[in-house]
Parts: sequence; structure tokens; C-alpha cells
Amino acid sequence: MFGLTKRQFLKKSKKCLRETGIQILLLRELMDKEAQESLSPLDAHRNLDNIRRNIEDTFNWYEKLNPPTKCLPLQQKIMNSLIVFHEAAVKNSESLIALENGLEEEFKNKLRDSKEELQKFLETFQPLINEVDLYLLRK
Repeated sequence: MFGLTKRQFLKKSKKCLRETGIQILLLRELMDKEAQESLSPLDAHRNLDNIRRNIEDTFNWYEKLNPPTKCLPLQQKIMNSLIVFHEAAVKNSESLIALENGLEEEFKNKLRDSKEELQKFLETFQPLINEVDLYLLRK
């Protein structure tokens, strides 16, 4: 099987980052609603499961790409950032479980941890977008 050209890989990377951006917005909205307690735990779990599945699907799709050798470091960076994003979603799920078990203090701590993990992800995400855009501008 032949690999992708650099340009094809960069376009697919851009698509991956765009899809991830949508999931970021959904997770942030969900976290805000959880903090305000304006969402039932069942709805929160359902929404979070959808977000988590979408992150996993994006990761699996992106992992299967066959980039040119010189693009492997970029692929690794994007996959590592997706793993960190997935961890933020998992920590958010743990906070919901704590809330369901009536552990209010643990819920707040885990929600805070989830937000910190998301912030850690966002610090790597924007530079990746810029890097892919820069490579796409070069011909």
C-alpha cells in the first residue's frame, strides 16, 4: 500500500484538528453545565460518551494514516495531543461518577482536574493547528 503525499497528509491532519475542535467546544460546554449543575447526570453521561467515542474514532482514523517519513513527528504530536484530550474526557467522566455517588467534594476536585487536563491539551492544540497551517501554506 502506498503512503500519502505530504500535502494529502497535511489536509487529513487539518481535518482531524477541525473535528477535534468541535469536540473541544462540546466538552467545554458540558463542563460548564456540570459546574452550574444545569444538566442531569444521565444526560451528562450520554453527552460525554458521545464526545469520548468521537475522540476515539478520530484517533483511530488518524492513526491508520500512512504519512511520509518526514511527517511522522507531526503525526505523533497530534496523536499525543488526542490522548491528552481523551484523558480530560475520562477525568470528566470520573467526576460524574463521584457526583452520582454523592461525593460532592470529590466531584469538584475531579471536575477541576478535568479542566486542568483540558487546559494542558489546549496549550498543545493551538500550536499544532498553526504548524499544520504553516506547512499547508508552503508548497
